[in-house]
Amino acid sequence: MDRISEDPDVRLVLDSYEAFARGDIEAAVAPLHPDVEWLEPAEFPSGGLHRGPAAVAEYLRASRAAWSRLESTPTAYRSGEDIVVLHHVAGELTDGTTHSATVVDVFSVVDGVVVRMPAYADTAGAP
Repeated sequence: MDRISEDPDVRLVLDSYEAFARGDIEAAVAPLHPDVEWLEPAEFPSGGLHRGPAAVAEYLRASRAAWSRLESTPTAYRSGEDIVVLHHVAGELTDGTTHSATVVDVFSVVDGVVVRMPAYADTAGAP
């Protein structure tokens, strides 16, 4: 096992990606702080700031519902105190078209709880 996969905060974040991919949104938002700030790019459907696990769950449900078949490939690494995830998604949307995208998500985890997550659609401009 490599050092990054032994990091409990990284494992917590990657477990949430796995839950999202299988459609288990409640498990995906379980490690979120009650006042979590979740910021999606403005150009995403329902992008913007989502505060609290219920708002994030609503956003993630809508996002996951757009896919009839989804392959989610998150790659995580530490950048200082943050966990940076290069997240590649690919598959088929519910309208039958194929789609793929890669985003960068930056997680701030404090005492085993996600307190903030800004996402970046432009991977070149992300931290």
